Amino acid sequence: MVKKSPLDLMLLPLLVVVTFGAIFFILETDFSAPLKFFASIIVLLGSAKALSLLTGVQSEWGIILVRTTKGIEIIKKIAKHEEFWKFFADVGICLAFGLMGYFVVQRTPQGRLKVLGTAMILLTFILFFVSPMVLPFLSISLGLNLGTESGGVTTSTNLLGPLLLTSAVYIGGLTTMVTLSIISYGFTVMGAFVDSVIFGADTISQTSPGVTLILPGINIPLIEGILALILILVVHEGAHATLSVLGRVPLISSGLAFFGIIPVGAFVEPDEKRLITKSKEVQTRVIVAGSTANLFTAAIFFILLFSFLFVTSPFKEKGWMIIEGMEEGTIIRSINGIELDGIQQLNLTPDETAILETNYGTIERVADQDGKLGIYYAPLSSAPYTRYNFFPFDFLFRLLALVFCLNFIIGIVNLLPLPFFDGYRLVELNIENKIIPKIIMWVCIVAFLMNFLPWFF
Repeated sequence: MVKKSPLDLMLLPLLVVVTFGAIFFILETDFSAPLKFFASIIVLLGSAKALSLLTGVQSEWGIILVRTTKGIEIIKKIAKHEEFWKFFADVGICLAFGLMGYFVVQRTPQGRLKVLGTAMILLTFILFFVSPMVLPFLSISLGLNLGTESGGVTTSTNLLGPLLLTSAVYIGGLTTMVTLSIISYGFTVMGAFVDSVIFGADTISQTSPGVTLILPGINIPLIEGILALILILVVHEGAHATLSVLGRVPLISSGLAFFGIIPVGAFVEPDEKRLITKSKEVQTRVIVAGSTANLFTAAIFFILLFSFLFVTSPFKEKGWMIIEGMEEGTIIRSINGIELDGIQQLNLTPDETAILETNYGTIERVADQDGKLGIYYAPLSSAPYTRYNFFPFDFLFRLLALVFCLNFIIGIVNLLPLPFFDGYRLVELNIENKIIPKIIMWVCIVAFLMNFLPWFF
């Protein structure tokens, strides 16, 4: 790195402010979603060039790698607990492949059952407790628009589909879950596209994209978002590195990767040429370790988040968050002078005029013939609708929620059998017939691209 003057380094905060300001301006324009995306990419490419000039660190296609060897020494100390980390990785294999992981883990039959039992307990916790809370927390608590609208697609009360999906997840693991999800929604988008092109319907424009950019300061909180991303990346790459050390694979360097000014990855560079010469057991453990670490972290922060919500109950805001029936984002504090806290019966008479104190001011609303106001709400005292009056608690709430949600998303998405994702390497390494991983990969590529299609309409 070329030594730079103090003035150059002092300009770094200005570069951050200007970059985020430019992206915010772009997102507030009337441009189409794809145009906003590419314009934001151009801004980040420019910020990468400026950052390279200010710091002397080279950038390539907007990616800046900040290398250090200090992380390697820490990894070597962590890796001393050899049996723990091997068990950790083997549990990750069973999370990725479900019951089929029994045939992938290289242990004694008794050891396999111990690993599989641990993985099934964790998989159940993830499937029924952690996973259902990710989208609500991201879209409601953190305000990230994930397009949870159905786009006109009706939901079914038939339990056969969910039962089959749950069975498939237990048999084939989280890799099966994320693969089926991306393919299923890809077909949904494709159907909407065909419906629009051939029959002239407007279905595709009403269908939400299956993927979205997550940008700190833009669609997630800035400071909390950056802290969460750094923790996610350190956990992910640190796990890869730890299992590399245990597999006697040399580490070349470590550090953080930035796209422009935004941290997009932590990295540890194991000697890939040495890694591919190792046994299938060693390679599988190294590859699966990153997603496993993210999923364990998501589960831990899920527990921490709800523990925090319980302990800080006295500091939560009181009121109702309106889900339907009034302007989006409306919070009602009181009705007819009655402070709202939790689920309450108002006992209004037909045609009675109710006085609502809201975050948008005082609103009058006439009850219908049943004494109802025609609104659907959720109490602010219940997650994920929680709000705090005390800033430090509000900050911690958002940080815990982001670490929990983003770790889960990174851990799951990375199991997709797509090129450059760990999931493809796992599938390719452990399926003898190499044609099958190729077929799965191409189906997933098409489905993944279809998930982007609604952005263009």
